[in-house]
Amino acid sequence: MKEENRNLVLFFAISVLIMFGYPHFFDNRSNVENHIAHQNVVSEEANAKSTHDKAIKKIAPANMEKVQDIILDSNGLRGVISTHGVKINNVLLKNYNKYLNDKDGERVSVFGDKEDKYYAYNSWISENADMPLPDENTIWKASSTTLSEDSPVVLTWDNQNGLLFEKEISVDDRFVITIVDRVKNYGETAIPIRSTTKIIREFDKNSTNTWVAYEGPLGYLNGRLEEVKYEDIVKKGEIKHQTIGGWFGITDKYWLVVFIPEQNANINVSYKYATYLNKNIYTVESYGEQNLLVPSSKLMQKHHLFVGAKEIRTLDMYEKKLGIKHFDLAIDFGWLYILTKPLLYSLVFIKDIVGNMGLGILLLTLLIKLLLLPLANKSYRSMNRMKEIQPKIQALQKKYANDKVKLGQEVSEIYKKEGVNPVGGCLPILLQSPVLFALYKVLYISIEMRHAPFIFWIHDLSLPDHMFIFNLFGLIPIDLPGFLQIGIWPLLMGLSMFWQQKMGPTSSDPVQANMMLMMPVMFTFMFAQLPSGLVIYWTFSNVLAIAQQYYITKSEENRIKREKSG
Repeated sequence: MKEENRNLVLFFAISVLIMFGYPHFFDNRSNVENHIAHQNVVSEEANAKSTHDKAIKKIAPANMEKVQDIILDSNGLRGVISTHGVKINNVLLKNYNKYLNDKDGERVSVFGDKEDKYYAYNSWISENADMPLPDENTIWKASSTTLSEDSPVVLTWDNQNGLLFEKEISVDDRFVITIVDRVKNYGETAIPIRSTTKIIREFDKNSTNTWVAYEGPLGYLNGRLEEVKYEDIVKKGEIKHQTIGGWFGITDKYWLVVFIPEQNANINVSYKYATYLNKNIYTVESYGEQNLLVPSSKLMQKHHLFVGAKEIRTLDMYEKKLGIKHFDLAIDFGWLYILTKPLLYSLVFIKDIVGNMGLGILLLTLLIKLLLLPLANKSYRSMNRMKEIQPKIQALQKKYANDKVKLGQEVSEIYKKEGVNPVGGCLPILLQSPVLFALYKVLYISIEMRHAPFIFWIHDLSLPDHMFIFNLFGLIPIDLPGFLQIGIWPLLMGLSMFWQQKMGPTSSDPVQANMMLMMPVMFTFMFAQLPSGLVIYWTFSNVLAIAQQYYITKSEENRIKREKSG
């Protein structure tokens, strides 16, 4: 018994550590939402910079074009692309507000703010170090300064050394920018050349939070998803992959930036880490196959760049449209993919019907409870049977307190005589757990939760409940420490959990029983920092479980009365 008590105390200590450590380790607020568009970052590759500097020196001042801004304006994107380098970084998502209830205000920028440089770029590289090639400082000549669905832009640059470069940029009505690069050799020398893409991010993080939702470099390479954690890149300096087709880039909780090459192309992909002025620089870089561009010949390379929100329907649409595989895996469905993706589609479908995400969560939770009803009924009936024989077991524990072997034999005999399986209540719960955890995951990762209102004070289901009870719902103007920021819904969740616990069998060990009573308190503090949509789901699930358990308990009581009267 002392060993059991020691284990319980250890469990309690670990739970408290998790509770108070949660805001530090599992901060679920989106960092990307606080960023705005930006331009210009210094390349961390010294060799490439040296080569580019040589190329710039070879360009005659008379051929330097005037810098122009290309206005990007499509149904899904808005921004500016400078002819100076043609880096993609100043792009806003037209249909996503940066702040809640700010319809005419600032829009989300996937690429962040000017202090944390983040951009996508593609060009050409060559083993011929003396050959000038376009780089991030090249000034291109644009055919137009307007880029929309119906108006692509063609940019040209002549290196004055026999190569003429052309870059055609087009955009669709959602989140994909298509870049077609062409190069013509009008000189007299064959040039070895290959295409390259880069996504460069200045980021103060050097670790990846993967407990609930993955954020960081990733790619679908050679038929499998590769999640290349920030800390792994820091540790190794560079991680290389080779793939045919696929896609690769960087993901955040809601936003995604990836390059999608031609799906039959042989690509080398590298994930790199460097530091510059005490900044962490992460690069996702690709290289195509080398081609020998002979005189009077042309070469063409096509890339798609996805810059947008991780909407499940949109990702699946592009998967079919562009012929890429498992683009949906940009959303971190986890190892329960077979459950999480259908649940996400179900949630979006129900939300579209009822017009409210919070109500959609309640209806989906009810539907899942109905589907799992047989398993839950079996679990509750087993729990009630255990509760009935609890006095007999407690009597045996007192009688055979000093004889563990005899106690085990007598308890087993009672189970056999009463027809009770001690794990009968646990097994159905274990079978239900994957479905419930999958729904929990869906509610956390779904961008459809962002800025989605429910009722009353819940205006954003992706944020914690802000109606704190310890400052009387804002009536007392004080700043509460994080662990005391407990809203109404987390409190309701804790109360429902406590009520549900009281309806079940209690442990014969008083220490264990007291520990179990503490669980609702700990979960209340932990859930207070989670998105309110998750807390609403958990609370409603508890309420349905209480109603179901109450019905089963009354049914069992009536059965016992009938047996006694008969």
